[in-house]
Amino acid sequence: MSSVCIRIAGANGDGVESSGELLIKVASRNGFHVFGYRGYQSIIRGGHVWYQIRISDQELHSHGERVDILVALNQDCIKNQKSHLNDGAVVIYDPSKINVKELEGMNVRPVPIPILDIAVKISGDPIMRNVAAIGAVLKFVGINIKAFNDVVTSRFLRKGQKIVDNNMAIATEAYNYQGVSTLYNVKGDGKQRYAMDGNTALCIGAFAGGCKFYAAYPMTPASGLLHWFAAHENKGVMFKQTEDEIAAINMAIGAANAGVRSMCGTSGGGFSLMAEGVGFASMLEVPLVVVESQRTGPSTGLPTKTEQADLLFVMHASQGEFPKIVVAPRNIKECFTVGYQAFNLAEKYQCPVLVLLDLYLSEHIESVEGGFDLDAVTVDRGKLVLSNTTGGRFKRYEITEDGISPRGIPGTPGTEFIAPSDEHNEYGDLISDAFSGIDEYVEIRRQMHSKRMRKMKTMLKNENIFYPSVENEAANYFFVTFGSTTEPATEAIELLKARGVNVGLISFNYLMPLDKERTAAILKGKKLINVECNYTGQLAQVIRTNTGIEIKNSILKYDGEAITGEEIAAKTAEVIKNFK
Repeated sequence: MSSVCIRIAGANGDGVESSGELLIKVASRNGFHVFGYRGYQSIIRGGHVWYQIRISDQELHSHGERVDILVALNQDCIKNQKSHLNDGAVVIYDPSKINVKELEGMNVRPVPIPILDIAVKISGDPIMRNVAAIGAVLKFVGINIKAFNDVVTSRFLRKGQKIVDNNMAIATEAYNYQGVSTLYNVKGDGKQRYAMDGNTALCIGAFAGGCKFYAAYPMTPASGLLHWFAAHENKGVMFKQTEDEIAAINMAIGAANAGVRSMCGTSGGGFSLMAEGVGFASMLEVPLVVVESQRTGPSTGLPTKTEQADLLFVMHASQGEFPKIVVAPRNIKECFTVGYQAFNLAEKYQCPVLVLLDLYLSEHIESVEGGFDLDAVTVDRGKLVLSNTTGGRFKRYEITEDGISPRGIPGTPGTEFIAPSDEHNEYGDLISDAFSGIDEYVEIRRQMHSKRMRKMKTMLKNENIFYPSVENEAANYFFVTFGSTTEPATEAIELLKARGVNVGLISFNYLMPLDKERTAAILKGKKLINVECNYTGQLAQVIRTNTGIEIKNSILKYDGEAITGEEIAAKTAEVIKNFK
């Protein structure tokens, strides 16, 4: 595989993010595989931020470890980024603003380009120095400058032809500047590819699956969901930015109860407020989808960094026992499929479906091979009653063998019912006020609770999804992952294979309910290495609780930075050496 890793670094307000996104679009539309990830702070201006873009001729599974080309937009970049540079790395900098003495003695190639002068001379706007930097990067990577023109035109033409012309002129002058030459000639295959983040893919899947209502209070890294739905209100979906997360989940519950496919989203702190609503939805048996995109905790933690430490919290959210489904997509494409599958499962089993993302999966941008298969999108509304022909009072919570009752939508003739938060009978009549050990109500409680819980057994019987997938059955060792760590682990397997180490992969996406027997059969007898971004190995705890199998070897990361394939591969050698 031929690839090059580029990092654009500067301060908030320097155009770092827009530069990264432009470069991703140029590469993905011109036959390259792309993977982009950003490091940023919660302040609006200042601080130190970066955007890393990896370009390859083959599919990528992480943003990469070492940097081949660094664009330094201020002096702090030299100090903060020099430890990330590969041997022979190119450092693009403006000599009028930046001193590179700190790089002396390192095997790197400083390339001075007056990007500020170029930007001001052509446009009069110093912020456009980042466009000059992109032009130089394109030359070093071996991408024709004409490819930049198409992207700039599609993005800026609405602002006028002069803006497009200025962008092209600035990028072209830096592209042709003295000392700028092609060093990393990555060859694309000519295919245009979509490039998007996990939040966007999930929203597209949800919309394709019939989601018509989204409620949320802004919270990184789930805010991208909010932005997508706010931008698509004219496409037949209602969006509501609420005063807090409690209001968001209750509005979504109300919409779901009215028969609308509805969703709300947040991060860990917001989900803490939503937890009671999850139990409320379960008692009402409304089909609700909740997205929880994890970041570091506890409390505010590191609001712009990634982690996988909310798994156990989400699996056990709210008091009491009730059926729920927990799914953690493993990649961008799976975010799309989960986007519509979550609604089908929620309506079939009339329970909350909790989608577990994290900052890395929510926000990293990746090229998607082949796009999304919209023909694969199906809609299953479960036991939805369109008319009541029995003539009697509607048993909304009818006790059934599979635990799933007929569901009526308010306004459907003959399906009137009470939707209570208290325990109730088959019609929705509350029994809590009359409950004082009376045998009739004791039996109702027993039957209603058993009915709801039977859904879990029905799910396991009907759905062939609640167990991990396995790759390379003949491997000597197996990484065990869930959610976003699966892609970097896949890259680590490729790296280890080149070093003569045979490692397979066992990965989870649907984590609750869990097919205990099938999962145990898959894991039994294998040499397992748990890979997670948390301190306590929460997936390993779930496995031990459900199967009795203890994974004694782990690669855990909990510093807020995303784990990479190179990092996993490097740590695997030590784990194997001391394998327990």
